[in-house]
Amino acid sequence: MLKMRSFSVTEVNQYIKRILSADPILRQMIVEGEISNLTKHRSGHYYFSLKDDQSKMSCVMFANQVATLAFSPENGDKIAVKGQISVYEKDGRYQLYVYDMEKKGLGALHVAFEKLKKELAAEGYFDSKYKQPLPAYPARIGIVTSPTGAAIRDIIAVYNRRSPLSELIIYPVRVQGAFSKDEICEALDYFNRRDDIELIILARGGGSIEELWSFNERAVAEAVFRSKIPVVTGIGHEIDFTIADFVADMRAATPSAAAEIVIKSKAEIRMGLDRLMTQMVYSAETQIESSDTRLKNLSPVSMARRYRMQIEHQHEVLSTVRQQMTGHMERTLKHDFERLGHMGQTLHALSPFNTLKRGYAVVTTAQHAVQSADDIKAGDAIIIKMHDGNINATVNAVETATNDFQTDNNHPAAVSFKD
Repeated sequence: MLKMRSFSVTEVNQYIKRILSADPILRQMIVEGEISNLTKHRSGHYYFSLKDDQSKMSCVMFANQVATLAFSPENGDKIAVKGQISVYEKDGRYQLYVYDMEKKGLGALHVAFEKLKKELAAEGYFDSKYKQPLPAYPARIGIVTSPTGAAIRDIIAVYNRRSPLSELIIYPVRVQGAFSKDEICEALDYFNRRDDIELIILARGGGSIEELWSFNERAVAEAVFRSKIPVVTGIGHEIDFTIADFVADMRAATPSAAAEIVIKSKAEIRMGLDRLMTQMVYSAETQIESSDTRLKNLSPVSMARRYRMQIEHQHEVLSTVRQQMTGHMERTLKHDFERLGHMGQTLHALSPFNTLKRGYAVVTTAQHAVQSADDIKAGDAIIIKMHDGNINATVNAVETATNDFQTDNNHPAAVSFKD
């Protein structure tokens, strides 16, 4: 057996680094891809992955090179970078050390994200009028997430810390991969088929856009939208936004934040009960004061005073009406008396008795007035009415009028008569 020299890990990594550094192609190359998992460290360094449809490469850009950039790169940006492939000896991991970067455009996933976001917004999926209010103290909360991920651990940690009275019902699903969207949709529909779930948390830990893509699928957006139970999302980190976040009734920055929102602690519940008790006491006191005021208004003294005021008011009204009616009647009577006086004067002027006083007489039979000589004949009994009495006579003869003496049709005919 041949004896071979052993090498330390550091020596191996250094050897590989020398080989890579000696390769002229790897020492200066341009690589195009899409930014993913970008971390902008407080030191000013950028750590990210550059990926295409099939592979991914780790990259680092130090602060002095970052300071020369004309734009601020973000996840999903399509870029071309210039740099050198080398090994980070501490981890034995090769990476691309970038010293220049040029933006090429948005990546395919970001284009698809913006397209679907625009479509759903136009269809009303994000409208506030469809957002459901969250129950203040849900008894049972449905959790849709991976049973082994960081999200469920964070939610349970918040649950245990807050010592809540709610019960968590966990529906385990895959949160990335080909079948994850179907499992998420089924979980949401399952909780909606139950009648004891009052709120749903849809959660996942952080990740790249491709790792969070299940929450950007239209099928998941539709499942969240049709949920009759309020849905709170806690997906990724604070900077991560998914389509499901826009559709949900409330979006939390992280799974822990979602748990903090919906899982009420005993202290919060006690404060809520105290607040309700204060409101109830205030309402009861207000009602008692109102009832006491009404009872005082119904006391004999108060009612007598109120009715006396009403009677006095009605008496004043009646007095006013009486005065108005009296004045109206006096004016009416005065007017009528004046009319009667005028009519009396007119009648007096037209009275036949005035005519009789001037020497005229009215001749009548027992049946009718005599208006023509033809109305009587000799021997008829007639009555001659004078202004101061009547004369009963018998017609002796009837003389027919001649041309020299015309009778007036408006006066009785001239006749000779005997008493």
